[in-house]
Amino acid sequence: MIWLSILLLGISLFLIGFVSDRIIRYTLVLSRFLGLSEMAAGFVILSVSTSLPELSVSLISSLSNEGGLSVGNVMGSNIANLTIIIALAIIFSKSAILIRGESQKELVQFLFISSIIPLFIVQRGSLGPILGLVLIILFMYFSITLSKTPKESELSEPPKHDGSKAAISGLKFVVCMVIIVAFSKLVVDSSIDIANFVSLPVSIIGATIIGIGTSLPELATTIQALKKRYYEMALGNLLGSCITNVTLVLGLSSLVSFSEVNIFAVQSIMFYVLISSLTVWYMVSSGKSINRKGAIFLCLIYFAFILQQVGISLFIF
Repeated sequence: MIWLSILLLGISLFLIGFVSDRIIRYTLVLSRFLGLSEMAAGFVILSVSTSLPELSVSLISSLSNEGGLSVGNVMGSNIANLTIIIALAIIFSKSAILIRGESQKELVQFLFISSIIPLFIVQRGSLGPILGLVLIILFMYFSITLSKTPKESELSEPPKHDGSKAAISGLKFVVCMVIIVAFSKLVVDSSIDIANFVSLPVSIIGATIIGIGTSLPELATTIQALKKRYYEMALGNLLGSCITNVTLVLGLSSLVSFSEVNIFAVQSIMFYVLISSLTVWYMVSSGKSINRKGAIFLCLIYFAFILQQVGISLFIF
């Protein structure tokens, strides 16, 4: 059976990479038709779509009155996106993320604002419809603002596709996203089987395989975007996914939940959310690119987070 898990893992990873390449193509078609900039395409189209795994987990948790699990899922996913996912995307694509234009810096400012939101949730100690409504309005504001950013890339070309072509591309985009989410689950299940076979602790499996598994759509699409040199789309996808998780995903989850949030359970995770957000904010604001050195530093943050999950804290938190 272990060989079947290894085979499923390999096939799933290959298909995720293949389908994600098609997703970038369909995103370009939709972006040109809608008149969106490259950054807005990454945020409005890609980030919302690649956040579907987090959305499904959070909604199910909220409906089960497990608000703490919803918050933990969102925060853990954001830590993975801002550290190991950015790092792996840079390493596998063999390309740094170039920082071009004010829209990227504006996006990272939105990221910093959204990263503070969990602090208020922790202080409040619960989710609820009012909080959910505020978060969804915030998501809409970010989306509208980024949609109005100047079109500095080739996505600014006049629309070359008619409505029927865009509709077909949109349908194919949805099908590809469903395929990626389905095979991401296969990757997680196969990886867990392999990890159990080699007797890895459950805590490590949860902190690594499941955490990265729900971020596989972001990783796959970002790698393809970087290979095609769509740097703004890549950053819009990754940072946009984090913003979407905190605003749209947590907002929708809050609308259907009145459950309490265990402050002590998410306190240490909150520390790493802030550290990873501040690190990426500094890299984008002060540099011209996020390169391999930056990727290694982000890996170290994620490594420290993993150690904390298994009970070895490098800090006082």
